[in-house]
Amino acid sequence: MSARHIAGALTCGAVALGLAACGEIDQQAKTEKIYAGKKDTRAFESEKFGNDRAKWEAALAQRNRTQNEYLRTEPAPDATR
Repeated sequence: MSARHIAGALTCGAVALGLAACGEIDQQAKTEKIYAGKKDTRAFESEKFGNDRAKWEAALAQRNRTQNEYLRTEPAPDATR
């Protein structure tokens, strides 16, 4: 192949890639939909916590403390003594 054919092939390839890059399709929804499901309630609005956010946060903190392995296990004996 001559240099002219190679240059022509490269030019055609570059043009094809350039045109392919311009073909992006718009991905936005055409209509705005309104959520028609049930209203979500917050966790502290249940009967268990009586709509008291502080009570819910205290229960959550206590749950986190019981799941902490460092607090649940006994400390290792001190090896330096």
